[in-house]
Amino acid sequence: MKVRVQSVRDSKSGQTVIFMAMVIVMLAFAALFYFDVHKILHVKAVSRNAGDSAALASARWQGISLNLVGSLNMAQASAITDSLSSGLASSPEAEAIAQMRQRIIFSGPIFGFVASQQAAKNNGIFNQELFESEIQSHVDLILDEYTQFYPEPFQASFPFTNAWEEYADMISLLGEHGVAVSSAWRYYSNYSHTNHLLLNPSFYDAIAGRSWCWFYHNAYDTLQNYNSWLDWDDLPPISISPPINSEINSLRLSRVAVKDSIPTLPPESEWQATLESLQLAFNDLQARDPAAYDDFDATWSFYNGSWGSWSNSIPAGFPWDRDIKPEFDYGGADAAVGVMAETERHTDFQGADTINWSAGAKPFGMLEGDVRPNTYGLVIPAFTDVRLIPIDATLSAGNGQLRPGWLEFIMVHLPRYMTFGPGALPSGNWYANQLRTWEQSSFRNSGLDWIFDNSDDCYSPPGGGGGGGRGGTFHGH
Repeated sequence: MKVRVQSVRDSKSGQTVIFMAMVIVMLAFAALFYFDVHKILHVKAVSRNAGDSAALASARWQGISLNLVGSLNMAQASAITDSLSSGLASSPEAEAIAQMRQRIIFSGPIFGFVASQQAAKNNGIFNQELFESEIQSHVDLILDEYTQFYPEPFQASFPFTNAWEEYADMISLLGEHGVAVSSAWRYYSNYSHTNHLLLNPSFYDAIAGRSWCWFYHNAYDTLQNYNSWLDWDDLPPISISPPINSEINSLRLSRVAVKDSIPTLPPESEWQATLESLQLAFNDLQARDPAAYDDFDATWSFYNGSWGSWSNSIPAGFPWDRDIKPEFDYGGADAAVGVMAETERHTDFQGADTINWSAGAKPFGMLEGDVRPNTYGLVIPAFTDVRLIPIDATLSAGNGQLRPGWLEFIMVHLPRYMTFGPGALPSGNWYANQLRTWEQSSFRNSGLDWIFDNSDDCYSPPGGGGGGGRGGTFHGH
């Protein structure tokens, strides 16, 4: 009898040990899970703060640059007036001011890029090799192509003999000091339109996420009928923009002939007297020396067409929940940035999660009488504030321009793929990797099978097809 009691006690003791071990393991996993969640939320908060501060820093320099450009416009007007009043048909001082203004249009936004890096680093974001390699890749593009095919954007300074080499040196220095934040770029060469499927970033997102609902709503015929890379339509032609603005944090300005574009400002404007004097000087030159007047050649900076009203350009279905205040109701220059941060996970042993945060900001200001700064076309000092704006409302981030590796892919690797096939795709570019996956018939067939069984579950939200794995959208910040 004693032996039997002892056996039961040993059995219960063993079960207790096993139960306690299971409880300890569960508590350990719960603690690790809590730690992972806390760390992810912390890194997300750091990324948000870094991205927002970086966007504001870039936009602040855009505002500074626009104010400097406006001041130099007025300084140029005074210099031309003085020369014409002295009987001269040209003004070396005005030409020097114009060159300084054009240099600021390029260097000011680059200073904004530098400021955005420092703002992000001050908020705990580290350098990214991917961003640095993109910078260097673009430097190579400038030196190889811009120096041959584009006019110089400003006069080079010693020791440079070509302005593009100086511009490339500025950008190269950015990469050497480390790049923690990516900014949206506007290359001078781009496709004339982007409605080709291969120029749609969502196509590659759908491949990566096996988002068959997206294909069902947006590219079902292509998924059904595709055989090889030879089936693609030709890419649209390349359009070339004149190098007036910086490619990064563009101020979105245009050059306009001075004598043909002297706006009339309200009498209370502090700049009206300057412009009136300039107009009188041109009238006098035209009366006494028509040939000199016809030969006079000088330009200054105007806002281009992108500075129009947001209210008039909002697409149908865009989720504005209230009217835009008049003092903020204009587009134009804005800054769009992206940050990446990694946080390792301990509960599923899948390595690190990458957290991406994108942010947009814009300089704002008003002229005397609460008039929007772009009302008269001519750039005049007006910008006193910067604000965060929805990333979807930024002009800079349109069509994937903020995505790491996107511009390099569509401008360098995609044309090679269209000529030579999948074998020309590099292995290091994320978009090239997705396109390589697309070429696998097993991938496409698995999508067709899923759609055949589940297409009724695909919900198409107003204004576009679903994007997530089961409908919805990939878009997020």
